[in-house]
Amino acid sequence: MSERVLIISLLVVVLAVIAYKILFTTFSISIESYPDKIFVNDSSPVSVKVVALNRLGMRIPFRHLDGEFAVREGVEKIDIIKVKKDEIIFKTKNNPGRLVILYYTRVVPFPVEIVLNIETATIASLYCPGHSFC
Repeated sequence: MSERVLIISLLVVVLAVIAYKILFTTFSISIESYPDKIFVNDSSPVSVKVVALNRLGMRIPFRHLDGEFAVREGVEKIDIIKVKKDEIIFKTKNNPGRLVILYYTRVVPFPVEIVLNIETATIASLYCPGHSFC
C-alpha cells in the first residue's frame, strides 16, 4: 500500500514539473502592434506590446516580460507617450518612413528588433486595407 502511494506521489510530482516546463516557461517572444497599419500624423496612439509565449505557442498566464525599449531608427518620427516594461505607446509625427525599435530582455540573449513602417494615408489605404483598389 505505501509503495503504491509513493509511486503515485512521485508520478504526480513528475507530471507537475513537466506541465510547469511546458506551460509556464518562456519559449519565445511575440510582438503585437495595434493598429496593424501606422499612418502619418494619426491622432490615435500606437501600441507595441511584447508577449511571452510557452512551448505550445500560447501566452503564459501571469507572466509579463521585464525588458527595456530603445528606438534605434526613426526617433524623430514619433512622440513617445508611455513606456512600460513590456509595452511602448507612441503617436506618429508628420514624417513617413521606417521605425526600428529594439527590445532588450533577459529571456533572449540578443535584442529583439521591431521594424514598423509609417505610411502616408490615402483613401484607398483607409477604406480598402490590403487591396490596391476597391
